[in-house]
Amino acid sequence: MAQQKTTFGGIDILRFLAAVLVMVYHYGFWVWAYPDGISAQATGGVPAQPGIGAWVESGWVGVEIFFVISGFVIAFSAENSTPLRFFEARVKRLAPAVWICAPITAALLLLIGSTWPTDAVVRLARTALFAPYGPWVDSVYWTLGIEIAFYAIVWILLRLGRFHLMERVAIVIGLVSTSFWCLYYPSPRRAGCSSSWCIMAASSPSACSSG
Repeated sequence: MAQQKTTFGGIDILRFLAAVLVMVYHYGFWVWAYPDGISAQATGGVPAQPGIGAWVESGWVGVEIFFVISGFVIAFSAENSTPLRFFEARVKRLAPAVWICAPITAALLLLIGSTWPTDAVVRLARTALFAPYGPWVDSVYWTLGIEIAFYAIVWILLRLGRFHLMERVAIVIGLVSTSFWCLYYPSPRRAGCSSSWCIMAASSPSACSSG
């Protein structure tokens, strides 16, 4: 019997808006504020635009919105799943996109002269294998490490038959993550960007419920 797919109205709209925020941030701020980045190298350098930057430099919050959505959707989809089904669904969700896009990015880096063949192969291999630390073909792949770590926790709870503990696990992750980043990165912006564990965990359905 096929499993009925549950959808939530507004989720796709939020994802689209988050994607727009991140895109505007990268092309309206990051591309000139960080001249050593891949985006700046690929465009050949962009003059500073402080007037625009003042409006779009907070677009990184789109990544946090994605983490909120992911935390909710992943935990909800896993609630009535098995470890095997959950694992298969996550692989199908991530692997095809990475294995298609990463080689294209690597080829473009070679084309514009931003890397050399040996470095490109290393970056491509690390990206394709979902290495938690760079270098990758593009720095944006850092988010996959956060996603996969959260997948692993959910999978372990499913495997142990303890998914009902998701709420407690989410609280622990949130407290530990927030404490760590507040101590080592007191800047509000960096602490906000780095406490992605907390965001994903706290947004899970079990963490949002009282029972």
